Amino acid sequence: MLGRACVREITFLASFRPEDTTVPASRESRPDDPRAPAEKRSINMANRQLCRVCVPRLLPVSRSSTLSALSSSSRSPVSNRQSMREARLRAAREQHSSPPNYTLAELVFNPDLQRNVHDIGVIETKKCDKDCNAAFEEAVEQLNHLLISDETNKAVNEAFEAAIAQLNFLQSNEDTIRDSVISRRDARKFTVKYLERSGLALETVEKLSYIHVAGTKGKGSTCALTESLLRHQGLKTGFYSSPHILATNERIRINGQPLDKAKFTEHFWKVYNRLWELREHDHDMPAYFKFVTILGFHVFVEEKVDVAVLEVGIGGESDCTNIVRNVGTVGITSLALEHTDLLGITLEEIAWQKAGIIKPGSHVFTHVTQPECLEVIRQRAKDNGIDTIFQVPPTEEYFKSEATAAQPYEDLSAVIKLNGSLAVQLAMDYLVRAKGREHNANEIMMDQQLLDGLVKSHWPGRCQKVEWRGMRLFFDGAHTLESIEVCAEWFHKNVKDSPNPKILIFNRKGQTDIRPLLKVLHRTYPFDMACFSPNLSASKPIYASQVFLSVSEERQLGRSQSIANDWNDLCRAENTPLNSQAFPHLVDTFIAIREKYPLTDTSGELDVLVTGSFHLVGAAIAALDSIDQSQRNEQDDPK
Repeated sequence: MLGRACVREITFLASFRPEDTTVPASRESRPDDPRAPAEKRSINMANRQLCRVCVPRLLPVSRSSTLSALSSSSRSPVSNRQSMREARLRAAREQHSSPPNYTLAELVFNPDLQRNVHDIGVIETKKCDKDCNAAFEEAVEQLNHLLISDETNKAVNEAFEAAIAQLNFLQSNEDTIRDSVISRRDARKFTVKYLERSGLALETVEKLSYIHVAGTKGKGSTCALTESLLRHQGLKTGFYSSPHILATNERIRINGQPLDKAKFTEHFWKVYNRLWELREHDHDMPAYFKFVTILGFHVFVEEKVDVAVLEVGIGGESDCTNIVRNVGTVGITSLALEHTDLLGITLEEIAWQKAGIIKPGSHVFTHVTQPECLEVIRQRAKDNGIDTIFQVPPTEEYFKSEATAAQPYEDLSAVIKLNGSLAVQLAMDYLVRAKGREHNANEIMMDQQLLDGLVKSHWPGRCQKVEWRGMRLFFDGAHTLESIEVCAEWFHKNVKDSPNPKILIFNRKGQTDIRPLLKVLHRTYPFDMACFSPNLSASKPIYASQVFLSVSEERQLGRSQSIANDWNDLCRAENTPLNSQAFPHLVDTFIAIREKYPLTDTSGELDVLVTGSFHLVGAAIAALDSIDQSQRNEQDDPK
């Protein structure tokens, strides 16, 4: 039987609704306001997979088999403890016969699940045979855990989705973004204004320690590696990044894990309500990125992190993250032309923007190589009273000692090879400043703790391979020429000996010339099928976190068709088959792929590269999980 505590918990959860969340009373009088309380609107909960994205089921026993057994037991004329015991043990044995059915999202965010899919969370048959009573107690414990976690996830997920639906009304549309370009210099001023209006003083924020990273390529990966290195030194870490792949709470991490959705929801309404109540006019609310940045600072202060790693959103000089004045450690990753409408049309202008995060007294580390960019960075450092910037050594140099003999450099991921050295120097610089560690800037050192911090880091959607339903999926959110080149090399290395058909799924936002990126991908491998789709999982967003208002759906579709046309032009020029097709969304894309390459017992294995945008990666994951869930529903209800 379920324990009293479990019964109380389930009773409470059954009574909980997301509309219980407190919202501004002043908004009740404005039902026509598009930002009206989320709980007053009907929110489409297409499926509940997101609630398990970052919280793996630790004991993945099949609920359907367990409850089915219980149900059949309850219909038996003999309803007693023994029949319940037999039913639950039968369910456990049934579950033992097959591996747990994880979602693709779970495998992406928790790679250990894929490695251990056959030996996690199942009851050993020999134990059931040897000790029935012990197995029974374990089955009961698993059932209790499953029921509680499932009900909890449902309620938490609904409340989280409601918060995200409300957050989405702070997104800017195309016209607003265009108008804001000329006033971007005011971003920091308004971020501080809303931060303090939300009840958090900038001086309080600055009581924490920060590492700030800007750059064109690799800034997110560098931050992830730096955070992992510090966490493996025993520190409590915060990490703010963008964009997210599936869920907005990925942007704010504590100890490497996305902020718990219940905590995200709690912090969201606390900050949102206060800002709403104190607004001076109807439009006096921070835009989406500003709001989430402010929310991140609230979380880091509340969680009392030892150090927070901040990834710049766009540029650096005028970025919302650039309000903290006491940053001691600064990193600048490789630079290239990007966001030229916001940051400038030359590399020197881009470098000036990125180096805007340098503060007086900062130690500045970079692996920028262009002389003109380095000169700009040095000048901006001098403007802040800093005489020296440190160009970090190649990562390979750290793997020439006996300490790394068991970890050959060649076996490292592309992410570590590119950004490992910068991450090590950033982490060690903080440890010198805050913890008194002995280390000289740019000193090459590697011990087991540092090695663990590098190789055990996980950054979803970056050079990541996942096996799923007859497909080897290669996810990489690469969106610059340099990052696409790295992605192409990584993909080729993994598939060069594979006989499987090769599929490309690509998209990239923005109006910059896409053809150089397509040329890199075209020469990578003779793709059998090239698919181009907007960053849309389905005809309607599967998750609220995948609603993006910055570009209209019509323009997204037009962009995908334009990229498909460019690919065909490239095929004609290279005298290769015309194999491209544009799709309205990713569900249609994968359905078309499987129609052309059906999965059978003897064929249908595919190598699929999804690249060009982190949002595209997220939409692909959501689409495949949605298709999988639909197929399961059809199997459960053949009618």
